Amino acid sequence: MKNISLIGSGKVATHLGLALEDKGAIIHEVYSRNLKHAKKLSKNFYDAIPTDSLDFTKSEAEIFIIAVSDGAIEEICKQIELPKHRCILAHTSGATPMEILAQAHVLTGVFYPLQTFSFDKEVDFKKVPLCIDGTSQSVLDNLAALAMRITPKVFHINSEERKKLHLSAVFACNFTNHLLEVSSQLVKNAGLELNDLKHLIYETVDKAFAVDSPKDGQTGPAIRGDKKTILKHEKELQKDFPEFLGMYQLMTDAIMEKQGNYITADQILSMDTQSQELDNEASDNQETDELDTKPDNDDFYLSE
Repeated sequence: MKNISLIGSGKVATHLGLALEDKGAIIHEVYSRNLKHAKKLSKNFYDAIPTDSLDFTKSEAEIFIIAVSDGAIEEICKQIELPKHRCILAHTSGATPMEILAQAHVLTGVFYPLQTFSFDKEVDFKKVPLCIDGTSQSVLDNLAALAMRITPKVFHINSEERKKLHLSAVFACNFTNHLLEVSSQLVKNAGLELNDLKHLIYETVDKAFAVDSPKDGQTGPAIRGDKKTILKHEKELQKDFPEFLGMYQLMTDAIMEKQGNYITADQILSMDTQSQELDNEASDNQETDELDTKPDNDDFYLSE
């Protein structure tokens, strides 16, 4: 089966469609609720028909790939009409069960690329794991054959396994990217750019895969139990980026707990209060010392 219809015109549909056609698959239709989007993507393929209708009863496609946001999959399943010839309906979601497709068709499957996609960045599919699932061995065989056109890394992953894999990917990809955005804002406050941290970031990732477990390569004040440095960081964040303080405390707590140096955010705040009290006490003592060095009134009048 190499005749494909793409249900969706976003990043996943774009990259998958281009990769599949480059390896000999035929893209018959491109669907989007917005016909302009369907027309724009279909221009990238040899002879694809853009459409905003989910009536595919006259389509020659053998595999229909739903590549839309997770929340839109069920609605598409309620509306889609497939041809009477033998065909497969599959989605590309990491978090959506395959069973959601059963309301629309009998032969269903999953065609999930474990990758993040952007319109302006090319993807080397040879390095991308592609996770498949299907309601029968025949479906699995056909999806595997299609997947192997673009990558040698093809895995049969069921819905429960895929749900856990997707959760892991959110931490590894989405959360990491957000932390890099936070870091870029913090480093700009120092007059530098995120690019100045590039070597550090690459070394961190490389080391995570070089050791037995990423926790074995953990560094920083949290794993050392360096509470003074943590307190300084918190003060800086409170002053310049209070919106990131909670995130810093959460990550610090998690690392300390994992390494047996656990200290709660409340304890750190308590340390902050104690530190402020010590600063105030030191300031009061300094004022007292200054007063003690001044002449009293009698001495003052005598000097006159």
